[in-house]
Amino acid sequence: MKYVLAIQALTTLLGGVLLGFFAAPQHTYSFISGALVILVSFFLMGWAWGLIFSKKLVALAIGIIVFKYAILGIIIFKLVDQTWFDTLWFALGVASFILSALGYAVKEALREGKEDVI
Repeated sequence: MKYVLAIQALTTLLGGVLLGFFAAPQHTYSFISGALVILVSFFLMGWAWGLIFSKKLVALAIGIIVFKYAILGIIIFKLVDQTWFDTLWFALGVASFILSALGYAVKEALREGKEDVI
């Protein structure tokens, strides 16, 4: 999980810097907002699942899932009201998680390839 979060943080930073140079400020803010929503969401998910597995509480899992998506919905609802918000660039920021998933998949494939050789 830490590897995926590190790649997502790097993607957010790199995407924000590049868009800062080549795109309008509202596009940059929207992309960074989407990427940060994903980054924070997955960070909290990793933390919450750690608590759930350590205490083995089903009610805690259900509560976290319900409240996480309610809070996520409120955050997105508040972002949409902002004057600088652009839905396309926000969606691209959310979709930036695909790069993190691909990075993790490549890392695991390389690790498995090394194990098969030995």
